[in-house]
Amino acid sequence: MAFGKSKNRRRQDTAQQKEAVKGAVRTHGPGLLKAILLTGLTVALVWGGIELRRWALSSPTFLLKETTFSGLQRARPAELLKLSGLTVGQNLWTLDVGALERTMSAHPWVRTVEVRRHFPSSVSVEVTEHVPAALAVLGDLYLVNEEGEPFKRLQPGDTLDLPLVTGVDREGYLGDEGRTREQIRRALAVAEAYAATQPAKRERLSEVRVSPEGMVLVTADGLEVRMGEGETDAKLERLSRVRGELRARGLSAQVIHLDNRARPGWVAVKLSSPVSERSGASAQ
Repeated sequence: MAFGKSKNRRRQDTAQQKEAVKGAVRTHGPGLLKAILLTGLTVALVWGGIELRRWALSSPTFLLKETTFSGLQRARPAELLKLSGLTVGQNLWTLDVGALERTMSAHPWVRTVEVRRHFPSSVSVEVTEHVPAALAVLGDLYLVNEEGEPFKRLQPGDTLDLPLVTGVDREGYLGDEGRTREQIRRALAVAEAYAATQPAKRERLSEVRVSPEGMVLVTADGLEVRMGEGETDAKLERLSRVRGELRARGLSAQVIHLDNRARPGWVAVKLSSPVSERSGASAQ
């Protein structure tokens, strides 16, 4: 009798274990199946990615065939290609766009550059060049842009008709770049305002001198105009009236003073003729 009870108990335990396994399968089976499928899919994707990368890096489909440039005026495509090392036959996937942009930016005329890959086989390079606004004497002659930044030493082949900014020096620029650039910007602003008055050819601006007393303009015919500080437009208007009066009288000036701080409306003129000076005349 005891033996029969033991067999029944074993049967019950086995049945309970089977039910437990079935319950576990019902409960965890779908999640386990998803995990297996996801693992398989991940492995397949990784393997596929490796194979795809191997194909992309070795396929002739992605070899560089053409490089186009836009925005070039003075820089030359061959110069930028030489700087960057970009050549036909390179794989587009392996190109370091950032490195290409940095190396091309080393060209003195290049202000900004953006390189784009166009799959499967071309690259475009969009360049913004510096626009020269004047020459500055900083030990050597340098081209400066409209922001007062010296960007290139003047070379014999740089045929440019630009006003000269003097009164700044290399030591000052190296010691305080921001201050020197601001001085150059102010000189350029005065030069731009002067050009807007549409001077005759012989009256065109040759030099803008930065001095402690303010800006000094020197024209192509040798006239020196001492502007002082501030009120640029009003002073240039007075300058035009004084010039008109001098022409009407058949006179020419050597120096015109517009820098009288005590009496801003007054103009002093030093004539080129033996009648050396006319001063204290109001231009109002």
